[in-house]
Amino acid sequence: MLQAEGTKSGHKRMLRILFGCFIGMLLLFTLFSNTLLSLTLPKVATVEARNGELVHRYQGSGVLKYRDEFPLMNTMGWKVTNIAVKEGDLVKKGDTLVVYDSKEAEQQIEDEQANLQKLKLGAEESQHLFKEATINGDETIIRNAKRDMQMEEIEIKTMNRKIEQLQNELVSNSKLIAPFTGIVIKVNAVEGLNASNEGADIILANGNKGLEFEFTAPAKVTANLKLKEKIAVNISSTAGNKKVEGVIAEIENTNAVNSGIAENEDAVAIVPMKRILITINDFEARNGDSVVVDLVNKTEEEILLLPNKAIHEDGSGSYVYIVEGKQGPLGNTFYARRVSITVIDSNEHESAVEDFAMNTIILESSHPLQDGGKIRTNY
Repeated sequence: MLQAEGTKSGHKRMLRILFGCFIGMLLLFTLFSNTLLSLTLPKVATVEARNGELVHRYQGSGVLKYRDEFPLMNTMGWKVTNIAVKEGDLVKKGDTLVVYDSKEAEQQIEDEQANLQKLKLGAEESQHLFKEATINGDETIIRNAKRDMQMEEIEIKTMNRKIEQLQNELVSNSKLIAPFTGIVIKVNAVEGLNASNEGADIILANGNKGLEFEFTAPAKVTANLKLKEKIAVNISSTAGNKKVEGVIAEIENTNAVNSGIAENEDAVAIVPMKRILITINDFEARNGDSVVVDLVNKTEEEILLLPNKAIHEDGSGSYVYIVEGKQGPLGNTFYARRVSITVIDSNEHESAVEDFAMNTIILESSHPLQDGGKIRTNY
């Protein structure tokens, strides 16, 4: 009897052991299958949204040139016989810069003066005939002589004006004279060749009015700039680098550009641009020096910022994927949930958004995501 009861107890113990092993195997297989399944899920990298200032940065560059550059030319196209200056020369008002061949003009003036003398002789003859006709009382001769005298008077006045014009042209064009004290920054004239009546033979700059440069920048970066505001300018030259003070002289709208960074391939990212002109008055700055300006514009208040890499776009607008977790019997399960956002501003790296709560955001994933799809967060 006791032996039978012991045998029965042993069977029960064996059944419990076998049942426990079975349950353990089920749990093991469940965990293993879940592990295998999780390996097929998209792996994601996450980031937290943050509050902060959205900063726009831009580096504008250019080349210094004189503010007041004056092209000087020979409008008659005469041949250049002598160039009295070279680039970089400091000249005074009234100095001769270029000399031209004026022989043809001088000869033309002499010829016209000879023609004028002939007209005057003809006028004297008409006056003599008029006097004789008046004495003789011949009305026909008087009328003809009077008409001839009037015509000759007109021709003499016309010839005098022509000679005066030719003389003025000779004075104005035989030499190129500096109209003010300045610096020769360009010499285009060539000895032995005719001057071009379309381009400048000499370009003269007024150094007293300082230097300037211009560049274009995105309107977002320049929004805080004001006319006559002082700004730091970095100058790079053969003498070394130096920081000087410039003044914003002009801010103007200019042609917008395509940034080429639109998330949606069908969209065109148009960036409004501004043209900025900055003037410099510094004795160490030189014409032709390279200059750089660092522009920074921050939002006045802290706003919610998201990485641009986490933001997507489609026909319905901008959106991000956030991470949602659900507690299960075998641990937490994570899902990707699509959330629409409103982008109010952005720079190269971050975007300011509104209508969005603080959440863990999916920055990137190993596979395309679906709204509500399971994910792995240990990326």
